[in-house]
Amino acid sequence: MKPVTKITMFSLAMLASAHVNAALVTVEFGAFTGSWVNAVADSGSGQPMTIGNATDNPMLRWGLPSPSSGPQSGYDFASAASFDTTFDTDTGTSDDFQLGTFTHLNNVILSTGASLQSVDLQLSTTVSIDGGTPVDVQFVFNFTHNETSNSADPCANGEANGVGVNVNGCADIITVSTSQFTDVTTVNGIQYTVNIQGFLVNGLFADRFETVEQSTNQAFIQANISALTEVPVPEPASVAILGTVLAGIAMIRRRKRQNQRQNLSS
Repeated sequence: MKPVTKITMFSLAMLASAHVNAALVTVEFGAFTGSWVNAVADSGSGQPMTIGNATDNPMLRWGLPSPSSGPQSGYDFASAASFDTTFDTDTGTSDDFQLGTFTHLNNVILSTGASLQSVDLQLSTTVSIDGGTPVDVQFVFNFTHNETSNSADPCANGEANGVGVNVNGCADIITVSTSQFTDVTTVNGIQYTVNIQGFLVNGLFADRFETVEQSTNQAFIQANISALTEVPVPEPASVAILGTVLAGIAMIRRRKRQNQRQNLSS
Protein backbone atom coordinates (compact mmCIF):
# COMPACT_ATOMS: atom_id res chain seq x y z
CA MET A 1 0.00 0.00 0.00
CA LYS A 2 1.34 3.46 -0.90
CA PRO A 3 2.07 6.00 1.88
CA VAL A 4 -0.56 8.45 0.55
CA THR A 5 -3.30 5.80 0.86
CA LYS A 6 -2.25 4.99 4.41
CA ILE A 7 -2.41 8.64 5.46
CA THR A 8 -5.85 9.12 3.85
CA MET A 9 -7.37 6.07 5.52
CA PHE A 10 -5.98 7.12 8.91
CA SER A 11 -7.44 10.61 8.53
CA LEU A 12 -10.93 9.29 7.69
CA ALA A 13 -10.88 7.07 10.77
CA MET A 14 -9.89 10.02 12.96
CA LEU A 15 -12.61 12.22 11.44
CA ALA A 16 -15.27 9.57 12.02
CA SER A 17 -14.15 9.11 15.62
CA ALA A 18 -14.21 12.86 16.31
CA HIS A 19 -17.69 13.18 14.78
CA VAL A 20 -19.17 10.36 16.87
CA ASN A 21 -17.75 11.75 20.12
CA ALA A 22 -18.90 15.30 19.39
CA ALA A 23 -22.48 14.21 18.59
CA LEU A 24 -23.32 13.08 22.13
CA VAL A 25 -24.30 15.58 24.83
CA THR A 26 -24.93 14.46 28.42
CA VAL A 27 -28.06 15.88 30.06
CA GLU A 28 -28.27 15.58 33.86
CA PHE A 29 -31.57 15.85 35.72
CA GLY A 30 -31.39 16.64 39.43
CA ALA A 31 -33.73 15.40 42.13
CA PHE A 32 -37.42 15.92 41.37
CA THR A 33 -39.99 17.40 43.75
CA GLY A 34 -43.72 17.78 43.25
CA SER A 35 -46.57 19.81 44.76
CA TRP A 36 -50.35 19.67 44.37
CA VAL A 37 -51.66 23.25 44.05
CA ASN A 38 -54.78 25.22 43.07
CA ALA A 39 -57.21 22.46 44.09
CA VAL A 40 -60.90 23.20 43.39
CA ALA A 41 -63.68 21.04 44.88
CA ASP A 42 -67.42 20.98 45.50
CA SER A 43 -68.57 22.48 48.78
CA GLY A 44 -68.81 20.24 51.81
CA SER A 45 -66.63 18.46 54.32
CA GLY A 46 -63.49 16.67 53.25
CA GLN A 47 -61.96 19.48 51.20
CA PRO A 48 -58.73 18.57 49.33
CA MET A 49 -55.73 18.28 51.66
CA THR A 50 -52.09 18.01 50.56
CA ILE A 51 -49.52 15.75 52.21
CA GLY A 52 -45.81 15.99 51.50
CA ASN A 53 -45.84 18.91 49.07
CA ALA A 54 -42.39 19.94 47.77
CA THR A 55 -41.14 16.38 48.22
CA ASP A 56 -40.57 13.49 45.82
CA ASN A 57 -43.93 11.93 46.76
CA PRO A 58 -46.69 14.55 47.14
CA MET A 59 -50.19 13.30 47.93
CA LEU A 60 -53.69 14.79 47.69
CA ARG A 61 -56.72 13.50 49.60
CA TRP A 62 -60.38 14.55 49.60
CA GLY A 63 -63.94 13.46 50.41
CA LEU A 64 -65.91 11.80 53.20
CA PRO A 65 -65.11 8.05 53.17
CA SER A 66 -67.85 5.44 53.06
CA PRO A 67 -67.73 3.76 55.52
CA SER A 68 -66.34 6.52 57.72
CA SER A 69 -63.42 4.30 58.73
CA GLY A 70 -62.45 3.80 55.11
CA PRO A 71 -59.88 5.71 53.03
CA GLN A 72 -60.47 8.99 51.18
CA SER A 73 -60.06 9.31 47.45
CA GLY A 74 -56.76 10.75 46.31
CA TYR A 75 -53.88 11.38 43.94
CA ASP A 76 -50.28 10.29 44.51
CA PHE A 77 -47.22 11.23 42.50
CA ALA A 78 -43.90 9.39 42.83
CA SER A 79 -41.22 11.61 41.29
CA ALA A 80 -38.27 10.19 39.37
CA ALA A 81 -34.88 10.10 41.06
CA SER A 82 -32.01 12.12 39.57
CA PHE A 83 -30.68 10.57 36.35
CA ASP A 84 -28.60 11.23 33.22
CA THR A 85 -29.62 10.82 29.60
CA THR A 86 -27.83 11.37 26.29
CA PHE A 87 -28.84 13.92 23.65
CA ASP A 88 -27.75 13.06 20.11
CA THR A 89 -26.91 16.17 18.07
CA ASP A 90 -27.17 14.17 14.84
CA THR A 91 -30.78 13.06 15.37
CA GLY A 92 -31.73 16.14 17.42
CA THR A 93 -33.39 14.14 20.17
CA SER A 94 -32.78 11.92 23.20
CA ASP A 95 -34.12 8.57 24.30
CA ASP A 96 -37.48 8.61 26.07
CA PHE A 97 -37.45 8.76 29.86
CA GLN A 98 -39.98 8.90 32.71
CA LEU A 99 -40.46 11.87 35.06
CA GLY A 100 -42.57 9.97 37.55
CA THR A 101 -45.66 7.89 38.27
CA PHE A 102 -49.17 9.26 38.84
CA THR A 103 -51.66 7.13 40.84
CA HIS A 104 -55.38 7.70 41.26
CA LEU A 105 -56.96 6.11 44.35
CA ASN A 106 -60.65 5.78 43.50
CA ASN A 107 -62.18 5.04 46.90
CA VAL A 108 -65.87 5.32 47.78
CA ILE A 109 -66.77 8.75 49.17
CA LEU A 110 -70.14 10.26 50.09
CA SER A 111 -71.90 12.59 47.65
CA THR A 112 -72.68 14.92 50.58
CA GLY A 113 -68.99 15.72 51.03
CA ALA A 114 -66.43 17.43 48.83
CA SER A 115 -65.51 16.04 45.43
CA LEU A 116 -62.43 17.18 43.52
CA GLN A 117 -63.03 19.17 40.34
CA SER A 118 -59.50 20.19 39.30
CA VAL A 119 -55.95 20.53 40.57
CA ASP A 120 -52.46 21.31 39.24
CA LEU A 121 -49.30 19.31 39.76
CA GLN A 122 -46.10 21.37 39.79
CA LEU A 123 -43.03 19.25 39.14
CA SER A 124 -39.64 20.90 39.71
CA THR A 125 -36.07 19.80 38.99
CA THR A 126 -32.75 21.08 37.65
CA VAL A 127 -31.23 20.38 34.24
CA SER A 128 -27.54 20.54 33.40
CA ILE A 129 -26.55 20.20 29.74
CA ASP A 130 -23.05 19.18 28.70
CA GLY A 131 -21.61 19.91 32.15
CA GLY A 132 -23.10 23.42 32.30
CA THR A 133 -24.56 25.20 35.31
CA PRO A 134 -27.80 23.53 36.48
CA VAL A 135 -30.93 25.43 35.43
CA ASP A 136 -34.20 25.31 37.39
CA VAL A 137 -37.04 23.78 35.35
CA GLN A 138 -40.71 23.45 36.28
CA PHE A 139 -43.54 21.56 34.61
CA VAL A 140 -47.23 22.17 35.31
CA PHE A 141 -49.85 19.48 34.78
CA ASN A 142 -53.55 20.46 34.83
CA PHE A 143 -55.91 17.73 36.06
CA THR A 144 -59.69 17.85 35.60
CA HIS A 145 -61.54 15.32 37.74
CA ASN A 146 -65.05 13.90 37.22
CA GLU A 147 -66.16 12.19 40.46
CA THR A 148 -69.03 10.33 38.82
CA SER A 149 -72.19 9.06 40.46
CA ASN A 150 -71.65 5.37 41.16
CA SER A 151 -75.31 4.49 40.50
CA ALA A 152 -75.88 6.30 37.20
CA ASP A 153 -76.85 4.22 34.17
CA PRO A 154 -75.56 4.82 31.60
CA CYS A 155 -72.40 6.14 33.21
CA ALA A 156 -70.63 9.40 32.38
CA ASN A 157 -68.44 7.61 29.81
CA GLY A 158 -71.60 6.57 27.91
CA GLU A 159 -71.27 2.90 28.83
CA ALA A 160 -73.54 0.65 30.89
CA ASN A 161 -73.17 0.41 34.65
CA GLY A 162 -71.94 -2.89 36.08
CA VAL A 163 -69.70 -3.99 33.21
CA GLY A 164 -66.21 -3.24 31.94
CA VAL A 165 -64.55 -0.25 33.57
CA ASN A 166 -67.90 0.42 35.32
CA VAL A 167 -68.03 -3.02 36.94
CA ASN A 168 -68.06 -1.62 40.51
CA GLY A 169 -70.19 1.41 39.65
CA CYS A 170 -69.41 4.25 37.28
CA ALA A 171 -65.70 4.83 36.84
CA ASP A 172 -64.22 8.24 37.66
CA ILE A 173 -62.77 10.13 34.68
CA ILE A 174 -59.53 12.15 34.75
CA THR A 175 -58.39 14.49 31.98
CA VAL A 176 -54.88 15.92 31.84
CA SER A 177 -54.17 19.12 29.95
CA THR A 178 -51.25 19.08 27.50
CA SER A 179 -51.14 22.86 27.00
CA GLN A 180 -48.10 23.30 29.28
CA PHE A 181 -46.29 20.07 28.45
CA THR A 182 -43.09 21.80 27.20
CA ASP A 183 -40.24 23.68 28.87
CA VAL A 184 -37.25 25.32 27.17
CA THR A 185 -33.72 25.58 28.54
CA THR A 186 -31.15 27.69 26.68
CA VAL A 187 -27.52 26.60 27.00
CA ASN A 188 -24.72 28.13 24.87
CA GLY A 189 -27.28 29.67 22.55
CA ILE A 190 -29.08 26.37 21.91
CA GLN A 191 -32.72 25.99 22.97
CA TYR A 192 -33.20 22.52 24.42
CA THR A 193 -36.83 21.51 24.88
CA VAL A 194 -38.06 18.92 27.33
CA ASN A 195 -41.10 17.48 25.56
CA ILE A 196 -43.75 15.89 27.74
CA GLN A 197 -45.19 13.24 25.45
CA GLY A 198 -48.07 12.45 27.77
CA PHE A 199 -49.23 9.86 30.27
CA LEU A 200 -48.38 6.27 29.44
CA VAL A 201 -51.34 4.06 30.43
CA ASN A 202 -51.22 0.34 29.64
CA GLY A 203 -48.51 1.02 27.05
CA LEU A 204 -50.45 3.79 25.25
CA PHE A 205 -50.26 7.59 25.49
CA ALA A 206 -53.40 9.26 26.83
CA ASP A 207 -54.65 12.61 28.12
CA ARG A 208 -57.77 11.01 29.60
CA PHE A 209 -58.20 7.83 31.58
CA GLU A 210 -60.83 6.11 33.68
CA THR A 211 -60.40 4.37 37.02
CA VAL A 212 -62.55 1.45 38.20
CA GLU A 213 -64.39 2.24 41.44
CA GLN A 214 -62.66 0.90 44.59
CA SER A 215 -59.34 0.45 42.78
CA THR A 216 -56.24 2.37 41.72
CA ASN A 217 -55.02 3.43 38.30
CA GLN A 218 -51.44 4.36 37.37
CA ALA A 219 -49.92 6.39 34.56
CA PHE A 220 -46.27 7.15 33.77
CA ILE A 221 -45.24 10.63 32.62
CA GLN A 222 -43.05 10.09 29.54
CA ALA A 223 -40.72 12.72 28.03
CA ASN A 224 -37.70 13.30 25.78
CA ILE A 225 -35.42 16.18 24.76
CA SER A 226 -35.12 17.95 21.41
CA ALA A 227 -33.36 21.12 20.22
CA LEU A 228 -35.32 24.06 18.79
CA THR A 229 -32.27 25.43 16.96
CA GLU A 230 -29.51 23.65 15.09
CA VAL A 231 -26.92 22.18 17.43
CA PRO A 232 -23.39 23.01 16.23
CA VAL A 233 -21.07 20.02 16.31
CA PRO A 234 -17.57 21.25 17.23
CA GLU A 235 -14.98 19.90 14.80
CA PRO A 236 -11.76 21.90 15.30
CA ALA A 237 -9.69 18.76 15.87
CA SER A 238 -11.06 17.01 12.79
CA VAL A 239 -10.57 20.08 10.61
CA ALA A 240 -6.97 20.36 11.79
CA ILE A 241 -6.37 16.68 11.00
CA LEU A 242 -7.86 17.07 7.54
CA GLY A 243 -5.74 20.18 6.86
CA THR A 244 -2.58 18.37 7.94
CA VAL A 245 -3.40 15.38 5.74
CA LEU A 246 -4.08 17.55 2.69
CA ALA A 247 -0.86 19.47 3.24
CA GLY A 248 1.02 16.17 3.53
CA ILE A 249 -0.49 14.86 0.33
CA ALA A 250 0.39 18.08 -1.51
CA MET A 251 3.98 17.89 -0.25
CA ILE A 252 4.35 14.27 -1.38
CA ARG A 253 3.03 15.14 -4.86
CA ARG A 254 5.43 18.09 -5.16
CA ARG A 255 8.38 15.89 -4.23
CA LYS A 256 7.24 13.28 -6.73
CA ARG A 257 7.09 15.88 -9.53
CA GLN A 258 10.53 17.23 -8.55
CA ASN A 259 12.02 13.75 -8.65
CA GLN A 260 10.45 13.16 -12.09
CA ARG A 261 11.96 16.40 -13.41
CA GLN A 262 15.42 15.50 -12.01
CA ASN A 263 15.24 12.08 -13.64
CA LEU A 264 14.33 13.63 -16.99
CA SER A 265 17.14 16.22 -16.85
CA SER A 266 19.73 13.61 -15.91
